[in-house]
Amino acid sequence: MPKSPTHILRTGSAYLADLVDGQAVYGYPGGDYLGRQYYVNNVTGSSGGDGSDWENAMDEVSTAITAWEAYRASSVFVTNNTMVRGQIFIQATATEYTALTALPLYCDVIGLGADPRGNGDGLVQIGAATGTGDGVDVSSTVRGTNFYNIQFQAGQNSYSFRGTNFFRCRWENCVFATNGSPVGRPAAGFSAAICSGNVWKDCHWITASSIGTDALVGFQITGSHFHNCLVENCHIAGSTAGVEIAGACINGFGSIFRECYIGWGSSTCAIGVDDNATAGHIIFAGCYVFATDSFDMVNNGAGRIIGCTAANAFET
Repeated sequence: MPKSPTHILRTGSAYLADLVDGQAVYGYPGGDYLGRQYYVNNVTGSSGGDGSDWENAMDEVSTAITAWEAYRASSVFVTNNTMVRGQIFIQATATEYTALTALPLYCDVIGLGADPRGNGDGLVQIGAATGTGDGVDVSSTVRGTNFYNIQFQAGQNSYSFRGTNFFRCRWENCVFATNGSPVGRPAAGFSAAICSGNVWKDCHWITASSIGTDALVGFQITGSHFHNCLVENCHIAGSTAGVEIAGACINGFGSIFRECYIGWGSSTCAIGVDDNATAGHIIFAGCYVFATDSFDMVNNGAGRIIGCTAANAFET
């Protein structure tokens, strides 16, 4: 009798349908699963590693991004318009990862290690530890990418995380930080021109270890769209403003800041929410705001502040 084939069901990467004779188990390497997983370690990894496991880890997040984008853009996916997803696992070490100037699409970028609210070894940090320089600064449009458990850090006049257009992305348990020795304040913790359908959840804006150097602006929208977004349970600090929405924003519909702290970090904040959007209805619900001027809102301000507390005074 021929020997029966052996099948393995891998939690999170395989399905019961795989246990059919002749079917490969979903997953990478091998199998029919369209997505791939890449492992990154900037101490033990190398630029020549294929990232298929920790023994063959890649050296930098950027190496994994390049590999995923090349794989995702292969002709079979483009032809069939298949929105495949990848995963990049980043191992925390005692060394910061190099700043990013490109991001993946349709990918989960996951930091493995200690919680990112802090400074030092054991957490995933992206961006230089001292001086100037960004954590992330990208110009291309990013869609469907999620970030988990990562600290993005920047120095003077730089950005912890800056991009142009983000659609249907997520930042969860992430930190937008001033690096340990920044010379001066970063320009912004998070900054984008256009955001649509994005989520920021349980995120934190901090100075890594240099007290009094909070970013000038914590959360910043510089362009025309900020709609259908959720910012929930975040601690957003800035010196000039905690949240700043540009007057160029003419599509501010369906977005909400819910149960967030906004304003003073390790130094004073001039304006908690500086919302200059000329059209739309960005909601601030159940937030706590601590700044010299709590709310400065151009369009229907009173109707968009719901159950918020500002400097121990209830805002209606």
